[in-house]
Amino acid sequence: MSRRRLIPLLLAASLAALVTASAQAAFPGKPGPIVFPKVKLNEGDNTGGLLIHGPRVTQQAKRLTNDPDDETPSFSANGRLIVFVSNRDPGEPTGRHVYVIKVDGTGLRQLTTGSSLDSAPSFAPSGKQVVFSRRVGGKSRIFSVNVDGSGLEQLTKGNGNDSEPVYTPNGKRIVFVSDRDRDAQTDRRDIFAMAPSGADLRVLIDGPYNEEEPDTSPDGKRIAFVSNRQPGINVFVANAAGRVLSQLTHNRRNCTSGSCNRAPAWSPDGRHIAFLAIGRYSRDLQVMRADGGGEKEFADAGTETEGFGSTIGTPTWGPASP
Repeated sequence: MSRRRLIPLLLAASLAALVTASAQAAFPGKPGPIVFPKVKLNEGDNTGGLLIHGPRVTQQAKRLTNDPDDETPSFSANGRLIVFVSNRDPGEPTGRHVYVIKVDGTGLRQLTTGSSLDSAPSFAPSGKQVVFSRRVGGKSRIFSVNVDGSGLEQLTKGNGNDSEPVYTPNGKRIVFVSDRDRDAQTDRRDIFAMAPSGADLRVLIDGPYNEEEPDTSPDGKRIAFVSNRQPGINVFVANAAGRVLSQLTHNRRNCTSGSCNRAPAWSPDGRHIAFLAIGRYSRDLQVMRADGGGEKEFADAGTETEGFGSTIGTPTWGPASP
């Protein structure tokens, strides 16, 4: 295979690996920085890590971490900590673990261990626990762990796959994605909610298609999510009871054949939503108003038409730390 054909295939494979996004915890406050992973595809090895970008488009992104395996970041309610997943543990090179780091890039700590695959971590409003999904016996389950790494607890079980957990801002519910309630052959994922203990599990946003990547608004009254319920993959908003209110983006294709929009993340004041605008070989970080208007490019992945390029992963928008 020629290098001209191989490079786009490698870029497409890297984009596909990052398509599955995580839920975000949208805690209230003054808009602070946006954090997202950015990986550059190199001929010998990949480079990258988490970047932190100020809340204004004119500001420049700064590097927070330097490991290309760091992904799916999420802020604590006070804006001082970021939780993410990576496979930094040299003792378990096949596993993916949960880490926490200060917003200034210091104080890195590993919260989970073992050969399991952890993903999509999110802080509780108290800052004392982190929820995340973990592969167990071929199934994905929701777990929680204390911020000191103690108290690991499995919250969901059953025949379904559960993922992308996020607390509501008041801490009373955990919103997550599951395939445990398929209504049609086209239905693979719905959005559920449960108590922090795992009790009182109920379907929240349902339908014959896929609903995923939920992010609760900072006032707890709305949920941004992604669905293919209309042609294409787009960002929608529902109320806290699960009734769909509006469709915010309007692409009519999927991520590999044209363009799609994914990974919505509320601003801490609830006025804007950051998301990924994904093309066949590219993705950019965009910001729009909460009603879907005023879309602006926030960060460009810098994908090259010829040669190896870069790709951006799931964003999270944190409150300004005191």
